[in-house]
Amino acid sequence: MQRVLAVAIGAALLSLPLLVPAPSYDPWAWLLWGREVADGRLSTLDGPAFKPLPVAVCALLAPLAAAAPWLWVLLVRAAAVIAAVLAFGLARRLAGGSRVAGALGATAVLLCGGLLAHSAAGAEPALLLALALGAAAAWRERRMRIALACAVGCALLRAEAWPFVAVAGAGLWRARPQDRVLLAALAVAVPAAWLVPELIGSGDPLRSGARARVPNPGQPALADVPVLAALRAAIALPLWPLWAGIAALIAIWARGAIAGARRARAALAPAAAGAAWIVLVALMAQAGFSGEPRYSLPGAALIALSGAVGLATVATSVASSRPGATAATLVVLAVVALAAAPRLADLRDLRAEQAYHWRLAGDLADAVDAAGGPDAVLACGRPYVGRLRGPLMAYRIGVAKHRVEPDEPPRPPGMVFRSALRPAAVPAPAAPQQFSEVARAGVWQVLAACDGTPSS
Repeated sequence: MQRVLAVAIGAALLSLPLLVPAPSYDPWAWLLWGREVADGRLSTLDGPAFKPLPVAVCALLAPLAAAAPWLWVLLVRAAAVIAAVLAFGLARRLAGGSRVAGALGATAVLLCGGLLAHSAAGAEPALLLALALGAAAAWRERRMRIALACAVGCALLRAEAWPFVAVAGAGLWRARPQDRVLLAALAVAVPAAWLVPELIGSGDPLRSGARARVPNPGQPALADVPVLAALRAAIALPLWPLWAGIAALIAIWARGAIAGARRARAALAPAAAGAAWIVLVALMAQAGFSGEPRYSLPGAALIALSGAVGLATVATSVASSRPGATAATLVVLAVVALAAAPRLADLRDLRAEQAYHWRLAGDLADAVDAAGGPDAVLACGRPYVGRLRGPLMAYRIGVAKHRVEPDEPPRPPGMVFRSALRPAAVPAPAAPQQFSEVARAGVWQVLAACDGTPSS
């Protein structure tokens, strides 16, 4: 395990010059809340849904000041590498020791949906997947305390993990009476970790749940039939040849000999868990939650892993039954490579996007200084900033998220920080006539209409 951690951290460090570690929207909120926790104050009145594990880690990183944002991204990228390594080992074992299956499994996981893009920006899917695969590996090795720790980590990342962790906890309750006190304590501590910080930070322990039912434009929850929209989005996440691998495993399970059926059933276990996850996300979308593909991504990655095992199994079976047919493996690899090509091509755009967001964050610090510093910004009135830049702005000027307005049109008194969210986008927010330019810094324009009244 130490070797895996060393490889993961090394690979994550090597990724930094290629993809600069610019956090996305949610990670900036976690970094903000982590710093507030470290300072003994917490305000969750505004922002995304609260997630206990990222905020706890960001609280530990908070004393490192300027290094905290990129260290969080580094950690998530290392988790993506760990997930790939664990996927390699699991796929290889399920395919009877095939290294080809292991390589396909790791590739299938990394290229599932936007996993690489989310990991590059510090979002949580790779971290959740690494913990889930780590729990499965530890469970198989009968290292139950480690498996339980990984499962609890999943439950502190996404509420969708709760039913799965509850089933595992019930199994441990029966099998390990010596751990019942620990399990009972965790059954109380996990919900408390979600509810108590919200109660302290906003006065409403269910605020995160309410916020999660405010989907962004274009998400499945806003479709005519959200459950179907969420399922369609999730089905598109794995590389398309991997679905043929799933079909092959199902056929082997249904028609194969006893030994083959047993192996196929074991290989389908990750896909079954992934499908259950996706169905849960879709049902939640029907109930009003977002249902966006990012939430289905961990489940889709597990389906992709099983599909990789299925493709490798088919290739091995053909090669063993037909002399000289080892080319079947090359054909499988070629088809997967063809399906992966568009997603690999997207990495160039991802690099440019990360570079821009890195510049966006760095230039904002210069813009705040050019405007007179955080105290001058707050003395002017309310700080206004474009949509999806609220946590970043709050982090840069050291205030609670609700003191920054990213959505409403600016009005005096206040200071407006305008930028484009992406290089080709229109700068936002709009500049009202009452505001005049007071500074520029990089991609930011600063306008002000002050009356000397501090913002509240």
